[in-house]
Amino acid sequence: MIAWFARNHVAANLLMLAVMVAGGWTLYQHQIPLEVFQDMPSRFISVNVPYPASSPEETEETIVLKIEEAIQQVGGIKHINSTAGSSGGSVFIEVNEGEDPRRVMDDIKIRVDAIPNFPALAEKPVIQLDDSFHSVITVILSADMAERDLKRLGEQTRDELASLPGISHADITGVRNEEIAIEIPEEQLRKYGLSLESISRAIRENAIDMPAGVVQTEAGDVSLRTRGRAYTGDDYARIPLLTRNDGSKVTLGEIAKIIDGFTENPLVTRLNGRRCVMISVMREGKQNAITIGERVKAYIEETNKKLPGGVRLDYWNDRSKIVKGRIDLLLQNAQSCLILVFICVGLFLRLEAVIWVGVGMVMSFLGAIALMPYMDISINLSSLMGFILVLGIVVDDAIVISEHCDHVRATQGLTPLEAAIAGTQRMAVPITFGVLTTVIAFLPMAVDSSDWGSMFKPIALIFITVMLIALLETKLILPSHLAHPFLGRAGDLLAPVHRTSDRALQWFVRSVYAPAIRFSVRNCYTVLALLFGGLAVIGGLYASGRISTTYFPRVPSERIDCRLSMLDGTPVEITEKHVERIYQIALDMQKEYVGPDGRSVVKHVVSTIGTTLSSRGSPSSSGSHIGGVTMETFGPEERSRDANTVEMANEWRKRIGSIVGAEELTFRAEIMRGGDPVDIQLTGTDPKELLAMSEKIKEKLSTYPALFDINDSLDSGRNEIQLRLKPEAQQFGVTVTDLARQVRQSFYGDEVQRIQRGRNEVKVMLRMPRENRQNLATLETMRVRTATGLEVPFSRVAEAKVVKSFTSIKRVDRRRALNISADADKGSIDIAALRAELTTFMDDLLADHGHIRWSFEGEARYQRESQGKVLVSFLLVIGAMYALMAIPFKSYSQPLIVLLVVPFGVVGAVIGHQFHGLPVSIMSFFGILGVCGVVVNDTLVLVDEINDLKANGMPLREAVQKGGLLRFRAIFLTQITTFFGLVPLIFDGTWLARAVPFFFSSGAQSTHAQFLTPVSVAMGYGSLFATIITLFLVPLCYLAVDDAGRLMRLLLGKNEPEPGLPVEAAAGSLS
Repeated sequence: MIAWFARNHVAANLLMLAVMVAGGWTLYQHQIPLEVFQDMPSRFISVNVPYPASSPEETEETIVLKIEEAIQQVGGIKHINSTAGSSGGSVFIEVNEGEDPRRVMDDIKIRVDAIPNFPALAEKPVIQLDDSFHSVITVILSADMAERDLKRLGEQTRDELASLPGISHADITGVRNEEIAIEIPEEQLRKYGLSLESISRAIRENAIDMPAGVVQTEAGDVSLRTRGRAYTGDDYARIPLLTRNDGSKVTLGEIAKIIDGFTENPLVTRLNGRRCVMISVMREGKQNAITIGERVKAYIEETNKKLPGGVRLDYWNDRSKIVKGRIDLLLQNAQSCLILVFICVGLFLRLEAVIWVGVGMVMSFLGAIALMPYMDISINLSSLMGFILVLGIVVDDAIVISEHCDHVRATQGLTPLEAAIAGTQRMAVPITFGVLTTVIAFLPMAVDSSDWGSMFKPIALIFITVMLIALLETKLILPSHLAHPFLGRAGDLLAPVHRTSDRALQWFVRSVYAPAIRFSVRNCYTVLALLFGGLAVIGGLYASGRISTTYFPRVPSERIDCRLSMLDGTPVEITEKHVERIYQIALDMQKEYVGPDGRSVVKHVVSTIGTTLSSRGSPSSSGSHIGGVTMETFGPEERSRDANTVEMANEWRKRIGSIVGAEELTFRAEIMRGGDPVDIQLTGTDPKELLAMSEKIKEKLSTYPALFDINDSLDSGRNEIQLRLKPEAQQFGVTVTDLARQVRQSFYGDEVQRIQRGRNEVKVMLRMPRENRQNLATLETMRVRTATGLEVPFSRVAEAKVVKSFTSIKRVDRRRALNISADADKGSIDIAALRAELTTFMDDLLADHGHIRWSFEGEARYQRESQGKVLVSFLLVIGAMYALMAIPFKSYSQPLIVLLVVPFGVVGAVIGHQFHGLPVSIMSFFGILGVCGVVVNDTLVLVDEINDLKANGMPLREAVQKGGLLRFRAIFLTQITTFFGLVPLIFDGTWLARAVPFFFSSGAQSTHAQFLTPVSVAMGYGSLFATIITLFLVPLCYLAVDDAGRLMRLLLGKNEPEPGLPVEAAAGSLS
């Protein structure tokens, strides 16, 4: 087939054009969505049952336990985490990897719906997977106006945004839900002989629409409908409650204060000091994040011209900017990589070969792009990183074939067609198996279904796809191009450059490498001892913790979140005072962190009271005791002043200091956190015992200076009033149900109706006035009404007792749980050593508490779950590589020679990390996987050349030296293209980038580069170091294996050659 395509250049060119047109059409049709990271299918199912004004213990007993019992037999569940609070219960189910979450959700829904006896006042369970919408940009409408007017303007803006082309969903946040409150004092109830229950019944009976059937007339059917539904506070004010003796009506508006407003839960959001609402714009499926972002920004610019003074639209949390900015930066890096690769190739190959190598690379990339929709891969940071990582490697095979065809043509005097066929056929098998070993190295990442693995799977899939298409191109299309030169004499334009570079390379080989390999062969075992001794030393340093390691790299984000949680029940005024102080300090920092261009590093400052913002920019937890401030910064590449958001967060923390009464004060300024570095989870049955253990653990953690933000997940500081009936209550016919219902109606309220006004669902609440509900003395003056109409003072039938209670109850896998967490300065403490020390401490602490279980969660859990996979993946990769090489080599020992190079690739990766001051992390492992495949390619070529020389009768000692000299040029070419293809990523933001700015992105190192640099460093330095070692290690190991074989034959009394010795046919195809 190689010869047929080489002779039929039309077929080769049509195949190439078909692949390139398919890729171009895919891009033109926008079939690939753009996003920051690959969309990961959710493995988490939530079951939420709202139960307002309940206690955590009651919620646990009547809701959470029943759900846990109902779903415990559902297959595919990995963990069950539950939370019981004062507003309802939530159960979060983590589904096993590989299971279909929707099937599990359907099973859960069937079982939860079958639960017969939830509390009467609990709402219907809501069962769902995580939201399938993805936030693109958040629009902020800020103005100094009334809350209702601001919300209405926000709703109008939301509707206009949702109507823009390509936007599937827009959601308004940052404002309270609407509510109609009907407040009636106890005095009015006594005056008119009414009760809250009778008023509630009157409202339900009068404020209602009811169909009355159909009248069948001669002209057709006419429907009948009774209209009485109330929609506003004025409508409810006109509802009659009773009739006076004179026939006049007493209406609800006469005895009640009706407030058509918002819920009482405090919620205030401010942007740069002005009250605001937020509209989160979402995308779904294959919608383009950049296009959506541009349309929203155009809408903001146009709308700002029409808005009245004092009203303004802004945007923040712009993920479309992240996508576009990172694509631009990655394309700039790709351009630099491309230039460096072609400079390297042009130094040694003819101009025609350089052109066709470039065309082959473009075809491989476009072919991968054409297949991306079928592999369900979007254009994101991971997939773009895959293209850049493969940039310097994809040309290796084309270089080897082009170089060998030129060599055959020059030394044997063949025509271009004959040289193309002979050279390609000679290198076909080693190149094929070399590519397959590289593919095998990336397969574990390509099939990893874990949360983190799914995020980086596109890197592997793109890498594998490009390499396989490039293999097809080098086998079928490149020989045709090399066989039909089209430049004529112009193809020799680079001849002077070639002569100079060849002379320099030959000088280096003769003067440096040749003497070095001769010396190494003469002192074979001494050099081997030095090499493996150095490997052992590096391994010992790594094992002893001397080499900096961290599982999750700490990459500064472009926003800093400060979240404050006071003791539950803290008045909103106190929370607001503290948030205001935190906000003012943030404004001071915004003024201080200003670059030479006069622009601050901080772009926006958003404060919230009554809620905190999630990473997507939308509110998450809520309550009067909760607040937060968020600083959004410009990207590192956009700043004119060097600033690190993690360091800014530390400075912010120092300026704020400690806050009296704060239950939790945390600062976050990193991306891709896998949880807290220290997260100890206790599970047991006695919450008080868990709390006591928690205090001892927090005391221990506070002794480490590098740990901060030490918190636990259990708060027992909330006051609770427990009501109990007195024995006298039986005399009056008062039951527990009567007492509980009437107290709830008075203080929390009775939801008498729920109406729909536009897109808003509005609750209608009946209760006592707020000033009465804020005073405990109201209980003493309250009247309890019996079924017979008798009114009894509360103090006669019940007593109140104030106790401490938990604000929420957390459960893990059906046991009470408590988490003690802490953040850490990873640069000044060894997390692994810290966890080992804490393990000893925990075992001693809980030695007498056998019923309490404990485990490390957060980052440690991700690390624990993935370490086993990493080891298995590594062993499978090595085993598959061994099998792939043993088959063509027809030897059991020679694949071991090739695989011995892999540990030195790991050492090179570690050395590269130390040189750049980077810790070895999970991201580094992805690069090391790539090194495994890349370094094997060069080793295969070298071992095959030695086999070929030996099969042609050359003595082994001479063959191992000659093989290195003959293959030095090809190995050197492939390695410099691999390394220099990664240089713009490896040195982005360093002194080299400032010295040679043409090849690097402008400004500081971008966020994406900080996140993905470890992969590039591992691949670049690992392959470079391993290649240098290969040129010495492979010949020496070949000699050692041969000596071992002769020794074994001598011991066994055999004189014949080793059965696995490669034959000429096999060796000739593996050079």
